[in-house]
Amino acid sequence: MMNDLRASIDIGSNSVLLLIADLSHGKFNEISKRSEITSLGRDLDKTKKFHDDSMAATYAAIKSYAEECDQHQISRSNIIATATEASRVAQNAPEFFARIKSELGVDVQIITSEGEAFYSTKGILFNSKFSSDIISIMDIGGASTELIRVNTKTFQILDTISMPVGAVRASQWLEDHLFVQNLQKIFLDYRNDIDKFQTKELFCVAGTVTSLGNMHLERKEFVEDDVHGLVLKSEDVDSIFKKYSDSTSEQFVTLFPFLQKRSNSIRGGLHLVYHLTHRLLVKELSISTYGLRFGTILEGKIKKEFLHAR
Repeated sequence: MMNDLRASIDIGSNSVLLLIADLSHGKFNEISKRSEITSLGRDLDKTKKFHDDSMAATYAAIKSYAEECDQHQISRSNIIATATEASRVAQNAPEFFARIKSELGVDVQIITSEGEAFYSTKGILFNSKFSSDIISIMDIGGASTELIRVNTKTFQILDTISMPVGAVRASQWLEDHLFVQNLQKIFLDYRNDIDKFQTKELFCVAGTVTSLGNMHLERKEFVEDDVHGLVLKSEDVDSIFKKYSDSTSEQFVTLFPFLQKRSNSIRGGLHLVYHLTHRLLVKELSISTYGLRFGTILEGKIKKEFLHAR
């Protein structure tokens, strides 16, 4: 039986992630995982376009990932590359991704918020056990936050909403002194839906919460095995918020070098996690390092109904 090598690239509003895995013989063997902060959602609310520097960084990351796929003899045309909220909004996204396909041979597919919820859920449910049949999931990206309720036995998504705030947007709002009023507006706009996701235990994926978990462990380097499955109590979140809510990006990266470029958005992410967990009456956050790129690689393709129509 031939090896079933697959690769997925998750192009988010803050980071670009690579996962290469061998799914032969019904097993899942990670070959490579990489992450680059490219800030594709930078200034997006103001300009409605990708910034030139962010596009250059994203292009370089995808080029490097594609070259690694070459080394594993994975055809670039078979790489499952997805883009999320920033790419749904940016007016120059189609042009940028057309260039990537033409020059790098990687076909980036912009997915809907429903698709984002589906594949993130598929990732977090992978190889995990839950004490409850119904769980709530939070996926904080750079420009959006997905809340998902799912039946872990049937994999039926019961409810999902995508709110237009993520770590990058929240950081910009803090800088512009607009965070409180903008978040209040979002809570007001989604007041009829957000209560559905109230839960004592919230399962969390993506870079913001995994970074906060590593900060809670007071690690200067990111140790994924220690973060995956880590449980933060609400008082732990409150403590992190009290310590670091007013920190600058320079202070963050000095204290926690693993943050690197994420130091520019972690303050906004921290504020967002703090307010969302209080709004959802959360007592414990269970952290997973699995997410969208795991979901897409497990599925092996993007369903047509999850493709974003411009």
